[in-house]
Amino acid sequence: MQYFLLGTCGHVDHGKSALIKALTGFDGDTSIHERMRGITIDLSFTSLKTSKRTLGFIDVPGHKNLVSTMIGGSFGLDATLLVIDAFEGLKEQSFEHALVLSLLQIPCLIILSKADKCPDIKAQKQAIIEALKPYSLCILGVLACSIYNPESIQTLKDFLLQYPFSKRQTNQDLNHLFRLYIDRVFTVQGRGVAVSGTVLGGCIKQGDKITIAPLSKEVSVKTLHQHGEEVKQAHIHERVALHLQNIEATELQEGMLLTLKGYLRGFDSIDVELHTYDNPALKHNQHITLQIGTLKLQARVLILQYPYATLICSQKIFACYLDLIIISINQRVWGAALVLNPITDLLKKPIKLALLKALSCKDLAQSFNILTKAHKKGFGLLSSMQRFACTTHKALEIANTLPDVLVDSQECVLYAPSTLKNVIHTLLNIYKNNPQALLSAKSLNSKHNYISPYLATLAFKVLEQRGQLQEEKGLWFLKGLVLEKLQDKLQDKLYQLIAQAKFSPQAPYNLYDLLDIDRRVGDLALKTLCQQRKVIRLCHNVFVQKEALEEMVCLMRDLLNTHRSLDIHLLKENLSLSRKYCIAYLEYFDHLGYTHNQNGQRTLKS
Repeated sequence: MQYFLLGTCGHVDHGKSALIKALTGFDGDTSIHERMRGITIDLSFTSLKTSKRTLGFIDVPGHKNLVSTMIGGSFGLDATLLVIDAFEGLKEQSFEHALVLSLLQIPCLIILSKADKCPDIKAQKQAIIEALKPYSLCILGVLACSIYNPESIQTLKDFLLQYPFSKRQTNQDLNHLFRLYIDRVFTVQGRGVAVSGTVLGGCIKQGDKITIAPLSKEVSVKTLHQHGEEVKQAHIHERVALHLQNIEATELQEGMLLTLKGYLRGFDSIDVELHTYDNPALKHNQHITLQIGTLKLQARVLILQYPYATLICSQKIFACYLDLIIISINQRVWGAALVLNPITDLLKKPIKLALLKALSCKDLAQSFNILTKAHKKGFGLLSSMQRFACTTHKALEIANTLPDVLVDSQECVLYAPSTLKNVIHTLLNIYKNNPQALLSAKSLNSKHNYISPYLATLAFKVLEQRGQLQEEKGLWFLKGLVLEKLQDKLQDKLYQLIAQAKFSPQAPYNLYDLLDIDRRVGDLALKTLCQQRKVIRLCHNVFVQKEALEEMVCLMRDLLNTHRSLDIHLLKENLSLSRKYCIAYLEYFDHLGYTHNQNGQRTLKS
């Protein structure tokens, strides 16, 4: 069944709620305050159903002091009914709502309500269309109707049920990522916590696990409800209420984003392109209000070069590339910000401007080039869904077309040729300072985590082609040396380092880094030393020279004879050892069978 989400908007008291009631039989003004005041204060929801199509309606308030509520209800709409009193014509909120629809690029059907009161409908139609021309609205049609004329209501209903609406989608990949901004939080007796909102992307199903982005908390979806009925799933631009597990109602609030785990990160600084209609340009350091979905926050504008700017936000925002954010000043809509760079980058201004211009033109290839050159230690693509509104796979496809970029498809990282030169320089320094180094791509990655195994392998092969290195069994060493002799010398060096440290030897992996050796080679050398009983393993990461351990046992026996009991505190105080080593030595002492251990206190056995 087709599902389209429509909104009704327009100036206060122009008949939006009455029109929805005439279409659906539902009175949207349900709260006591709304009925007393005769206007819609909050978003209200209803639907119109046939066997082939469901139309969900969001009736947004028309009062100028409630424009943020109108904006919050508009982000997920497929189309709107812009309701204009045929007798009064366009009013202040008619224009402001038209501006929001234009900024969010929402198609609209103009409804001339209260047509029975207008003496010249044809002239009013022409006047309204002319007045709205500067907003560049996508107008689906203009219909006149009156709630007192059943035939006109039926004509409107037939139009809505038959018009070939389409889902308003900006990007195919991002539309598959589930996102929903909470507009209501409530508790259902016997069922627990529930939230409602409009699905802005992707699909949500019963039993799914989702993340409350600002809380970094994962919750489960128990059930879904849509227009009073339980459903198994909800799709993009559909209203839905979710019953959630593992969360309290007090933890949730309007404007929080629900999404899938691992896709979005929050930043309090984003780069945007500013858009407005017939409003003065924003000033550097000007304070503004932002709204995306039902999330409303304060921000400060840093003008880079008009229309490009950085927004410093009062809280973290989980925006995506090409998201639209409505900007208001003193509760009046100024315009919108098109998100170009949702992830904070420490870039110099000329580089950032070049990047924003490329992103504005949707030139991802050029954007990748700029970012790869700017990130000297590699530019990652794992955040491509948020950063470029595309999958990592698609980002890699684009990257592989770039002539001057090294693409690590395994780690999803792009490197500039200059980065490879730096890695080669690093390797040359290692082998210069330690001619007996035995490295692998993995061990180089352990020493310098920005050097992926892919990049390390490229660097090793360049040096092999130059005749400076050779490879055997996955190990790289200087040309002309013999692997077996290097491994023999390695055991002696490893033993010397352990012996020199005496009672506090470093962990094996730290020793391997000092010796510039691969961990597998180091583990093998250490295992051989243990088999030869030159080194004793006390615990996972503590290996001690045999003679040093025998000396430590004598020292502990002397302390025990002097103090009659031995514990960690006494050992630390007398031998200046860390807690890790004290525990290892005391447990070894227990293993020798000399002591009783009662709650950490060791005493000699009788």
